[in-house]
Amino acid sequence: MLRIQSVWFFTPLHLLLLLTAQVHRVLADYPDSPDSTPPAQWSSMSETFTRHCSPFGISVFAQGWPEDKFIHACNILAQILDNDQDGCADDTSVVEKIRYRQVGMAMFETESGPDQYAQFIPRSFAWQGLWADETDLSCSGADETGECRDAAIEEILHVVSGSGIGEAYPEKFSDCGEKDLGNLSDMMKQMDIARGGHFESVPTTYPSDAIYHYTDETCEYRCMGTEFFYWALTSLTKGQSKLRISIITNTTPPHSYCH
Repeated sequence: MLRIQSVWFFTPLHLLLLLTAQVHRVLADYPDSPDSTPPAQWSSMSETFTRHCSPFGISVFAQGWPEDKFIHACNILAQILDNDQDGCADDTSVVEKIRYRQVGMAMFETESGPDQYAQFIPRSFAWQGLWADETDLSCSGADETGECRDAAIEEILHVVSGSGIGEAYPEKFSDCGEKDLGNLSDMMKQMDIARGGHFESVPTTYPSDAIYHYTDETCEYRCMGTEFFYWALTSLTKGQSKLRISIITNTTPPHSYCH
């Protein structure tokens, strides 16, 4: 378990672990033919985003993605939502919240893709980006190494945690609350403890007792909570055991993640 100072983090993460305990063993065979027709309100995207899948009704659009990587991304979302792979979402409340907010994935060939193609995404579609050139099947999940990382797990998990779990269980997992400290979720309170205080932007230096150091200055307080969720979960599931050993001190000191 990940311990943050004197507070054990297992209890508030228990729900997410039930949903994603096997995310690091994602295989490209569930489903093996994920392509589907986009919803009518977003059908115009098909001219630019030539591939689409919709695990449990959550749209994933891809532009310039090879088939193996596209299937891989669809599988990750499907298996996070249906961890036991019985064909039913493990928590329908999470799925309902994501669909209600009309959130999904817009996946581009490269990081420059949004500059060229984001104009073709309707305003009604709230999208999380992912690039094909940062998605690597050879080192996904438990196969990650210190030199190779698959970003698909992190970016797709952000959709589920931020727009699904945080919305379905706001007292435990919401990443909102920077304007009202009295309503911070348990997760955000734990993050403040881990960072050594409440910082709505990246501090010049973190306190000496901080064990979670997030240094991306483009990431606002809510974003920091989403990243904290990812790091806590993947530490608990040993997703960081082979990765970033040499550079992980930029975010989380080695002694604070699970071995």
